[in-house]
Amino acid sequence: MLLEALLAFAHISSVLLLVVFLSAKTAVLHADVAGPRPGVAWLARLRRLDGWTWVGFTAIAVSGAARVLWGAKGWHWYVANPLLWVKIALFAAMVAMAPGASRELARWQDVAAGADALRAHRKRLMWQAHLMVLIPLFGCLLAYGF
Repeated sequence: MLLEALLAFAHISSVLLLVVFLSAKTAVLHADVAGPRPGVAWLARLRRLDGWTWVGFTAIAVSGAARVLWGAKGWHWYVANPLLWVKIALFAAMVAMAPGASRELARWQDVAAGADALRAHRKRLMWQAHLMVLIPLFGCLLAYGF
């Protein structure tokens, strides 16, 4: 029981980590925060938040795999449940959107981003956030035996 509780805690904490840094990254990209000509400090902050977003993705993947492998229900139960695969597909879609955003931030280190680039980047993050909202629904259904 203790192991199951610790695995659940690790997984939920990982999700919260991603929520915090994805939200912060989205907020920093808002035109009111970035200003008309974002500076070096702003770009550095955005790059740090991007790094923490990747830490969140990794923590979710590792803690989720740990729950499947060592959780009380056993991996046979998890892998046979289609809800797990829905969660994984949504998470994979979120992760698939992230490398392009990270590469774009790397390019911004050399050239200041314009308002259109900020809006496009923020829109991509909002898509990730909207996908993320669905994942806990399937996680709850999965946890309660659906």
